[in-house]
Amino acid sequence: MRRIINSIQWRLRTFFIKLYLKRRNVKFVTLPSFSGYLPEIINEGTFTIGTNCSFNSFRLKQHFTVEKNAVLEIKDGSRFNDGVNLCATQFIKIGHHTRIGDMTYIYDTNFHQISPENPTKCEPVIIGNNVWICSNSMILPGAVIGDHAVIAAGSIVTGEIPAKSLAAGVPAKVVKTLNIHDDWLRK
Repeated sequence: MRRIINSIQWRLRTFFIKLYLKRRNVKFVTLPSFSGYLPEIINEGTFTIGTNCSFNSFRLKQHFTVEKNAVLEIKDGSRFNDGVNLCATQFIKIGHHTRIGDMTYIYDTNFHQISPENPTKCEPVIIGNNVWICSNSMILPGAVIGDHAVIAAGSIVTGEIPAKSLAAGVPAKVVKTLNIHDDWLRK
């Protein structure tokens, strides 16, 4: 009897998640895995999620905003933890098997201008494959993070971080080059 109840609960949750994503016009090949809270999704653009992606949110809800004509691409096998917040006003791409830590913010805009001579900055954000962005980091407009890079906890990325690098600080700077084979994936 317990098995039947679990099966019914699983099917209802799967149905609800598919409906939730379809109503928000999120495209996916296979249904992503959601543990805990479902993320808050506002999608007026193009939001695609690759296969085997997972969203884990038990303490703080995740937020994904894709504005009109903007694109948010999440490639296969990527994982997102508690409190992740993404806002795409133009273009954000997250590569295969990327890990995004708790309370990480990724924005392709700074939303406001600082002064009359400094207009609002809107530039694409590109995050490579097998990247690990540790907790409490910020990835800001124009950031490009190479494959296999690691962004240390609490860092703010404003420019380019080369592949196979460990970057830390405010703003993030390369502190170490990592010896990683191209076919190696984080677990």
